[in-house]
Amino acid sequence: MSIKFTDVGFVTSDVLRLRAFYQSLFGGTVDGNKMHASLRMDGMGFTFLRHRNAAFYYELADGASNVILTFDVDAEHTRVASLGVEIIYAPKTHPWGARSFQFKDPDGNVLNFRTVAKKS
Repeated sequence: MSIKFTDVGFVTSDVLRLRAFYQSLFGGTVDGNKMHASLRMDGMGFTFLRHRNAAFYYELADGASNVILTFDVDAEHTRVASLGVEIIYAPKTHPWGARSFQFKDPDGNVLNFRTVAKKS
């Protein structure tokens, strides 16, 4: 199995504050806004997403983390669903162009797999 890993996402109540912290820590280039922003470095990146907004709500589990990992969503959804995990929502495309789905690991941690929208 070969999976191309591209970034780590953080769900936060203050997107710009967290992005600024990681930029001061690692450098890189930034873009985005207070709802969805990114920090890109050579071959790797971080995405920062607001916990609640008008278009989407990131599921949070009691005492568990919400982790976002970037992969080919449609291919991974089929594979992950076959493992018998609880799927919170099936793949869908969000207003900002990213496509994602959420599921719980055996400990109840919420994982969000997403595909980054291609910039034109």
